[in-house]
Amino acid sequence: MATRLNYTRRKRLALDKLNISVRPVENESATFDADLNLADLRPEYDDARVFVEAYRQSTRMRFDWGTVGNIVPPPTTDRRLTEFDDWRRVRFRLKITDMTHEPGKLIAWRNQIRPKGPEDEHDNDLLFFENADLEGRVWNLRFEDDLGPVVQIDEKAGDRYDVGSDPKFQAAVFPEVMRRTLIQAFVVEEENGDDEQHWSFVWLQGFLKPQLKMSDPPPLEEGGLSGREEWIEEAVRLFAKRNDLNLLWNPEAGGQG
Repeated sequence: MATRLNYTRRKRLALDKLNISVRPVENESATFDADLNLADLRPEYDDARVFVEAYRQSTRMRFDWGTVGNIVPPPTTDRRLTEFDDWRRVRFRLKITDMTHEPGKLIAWRNQIRPKGPEDEHDNDLLFFENADLEGRVWNLRFEDDLGPVVQIDEKAGDRYDVGSDPKFQAAVFPEVMRRTLIQAFVVEEENGDDEQHWSFVWLQGFLKPQLKMSDPPPLEEGGLSGREEWIEEAVRLFAKRNDLNLLWNPEAGGQG
């Protein structure tokens, strides 16, 4: 695996110290809060400006959060995500900018910060759902550069969340969704899961490794395409076994034998 060199000397901030939560507001744009622990930058960069950016594809909103030494969030009314239709698809980035020695120079940063939602409506780090006109098909899968897999549910089949949470739908569809997703990431796009800017990083580091105990995907130059395909099939098998998907389809089978 290639070593990434940091010629700019910019500091990459730790995700566990940057907590962003979104608060949906009925009939209005959602607002958000940001709890930022920037102790690692103090006191050297106390005067540096702190900017929180919300973005999705080419749409961006920037919010001034004061300085490293004096965090001052804007008023709640000025933190509305008015440029976005669905807060679940919004990502955040943090930029720390020098205003004293080299004005405008980026000192520290972090991209792809995933916001947390209300307790009863957590954002899903792996899958997003949307209703669409699929002309007779019940479901489809598409990919967005900054989100990853999006499961489409036909409008006439029902609400995206109702269908997506149905046990039989999950049993029948989720293994194929997982297979296509891993093929897209690790075969089509030839990712290794080590790029934090790519959605495959969350799949590998946040799901496949800790929950399914998978190893890194085999390098293409060593295992070839067949090596990665075998790795993907093993991941799908472990996922189905770990979640007893056959019992989601037929719960009564759990009491047999």
